[in-house]
Amino acid sequence: MRTRLTEKAVEKITLPPGKEREEVHDDYLPGLVLRVGRNRKSWSLMYRVAGAGERGTRGSLSRMTLGAWPLVDLKDARDRARAALEQADRGIDPAAKRVEQLAQQTTQTFDAVFRRFVDLHVKQNTKEGRFARDRAAVLTAAAEGKAVRLKGPKSKLGRSAAERIIADDALPVWSGRLVETITRAEVHDLLDAVVTEKGEARARELRKHLTKMFNWAADRGHLAASPLAGMRRPELGYVARERVLSMEELGRVWDAAGAAGYPFGPMVRLLILTGQRRSEIAELEVGWIDRDQKAVEIPASRYKTKRAHVYPLSAPAWALVDALPNWNGGDCVFSTTSGERPVSGFSKSKARLDELITKRGAAEELPPLAPWTVHDIRRSVATHMARLGIPQEHIERVLGHVVAGVAGTYNRYSYMDEKRSALETWGKLWI
Repeated sequence: MRTRLTEKAVEKITLPPGKEREEVHDDYLPGLVLRVGRNRKSWSLMYRVAGAGERGTRGSLSRMTLGAWPLVDLKDARDRARAALEQADRGIDPAAKRVEQLAQQTTQTFDAVFRRFVDLHVKQNTKEGRFARDRAAVLTAAAEGKAVRLKGPKSKLGRSAAERIIADDALPVWSGRLVETITRAEVHDLLDAVVTEKGEARARELRKHLTKMFNWAADRGHLAASPLAGMRRPELGYVARERVLSMEELGRVWDAAGAAGYPFGPMVRLLILTGQRRSEIAELEVGWIDRDQKAVEIPASRYKTKRAHVYPLSAPAWALVDALPNWNGGDCVFSTTSGERPVSGFSKSKARLDELITKRGAAEELPPLAPWTVHDIRRSVATHMARLGIPQEHIERVLGHVVAGVAGTYNRYSYMDEKRSALETWGKLWI
């Protein structure tokens, strides 16, 4: 049946008696078909793709559905049909293109790209991500009845900072959106909202992790370019800290740490003696300590550079470690949960340490200690070791920085004597 369809005609068309289905072709737009069944009416399009046949001719007749009436009315059906016919004239199969677009909506959404970014990048290439991945594996094994030792919070898997911040601040806003449709203006709006609601520090972290995610997605071909590329938000930029505590200031921190008690006090003192990162000392495990070598080996899976890092313990550092509590069950050296989980609550502990420094300073009529952070200790240790005449290359190896070359990559015990000499020289100042 062929007729020039109108909205009223479509509404009035019914199935003739004795038929299961009737097709009404639109005279106004060739190829558009209204399929009439017993309980529904739907639109479809008959088309041929240019160049799909032999010797460049049009291909065989194909059909694609356009939607059900009245959800898709006549005007919408004609608009969809015209768009599909234009694609067919350009040699594009509109049905195949739609399948591709539907697939894209499940694989190219912000949600899907975010999950792949976490699984393929964060959990493989960041220390926090690898720890979360390994914890998930342990919890899965525990759920299956296998004998495992649980570390960290047992009620949840835990998330790395990148996963947590993006999931909490960006995912609720962009869930379901194709990642390529997110604009720079929308990113600015999101960052502005986070600044207002949670502060600049949180917005700064969100910008950092979104930049990494969108750059990763662009490199994988999920979008042409990151909407954050070249973004200027100077108030959300990172400024490299340059605070170096003098020896007198480090001494005040050392003395206050001695009065602070376990676990934070000894942890801070070990930071001063070794120059390692806070997380590496706070998460120190019994199994990392080589008692024969009097050294610590951090496994590659738990180290920032993804390479195992070994550093010796000087005489005062070894004496400190050897005097720490021995837990019956847990592996964590610095812990408030009998070794089951590493020490946490750094902000409160740092504030307590500052109170002790202020109190002791007042008693000794010393000037207030300028603001400092725990990470400033690492920078200060490196600076003062250099002033002692320790070669910079040896300091870099003590700090665990990546060293170029085969020796730096494959020999984790290279420069062990030099590292020990450097730390012993430094440790003598704290005996």
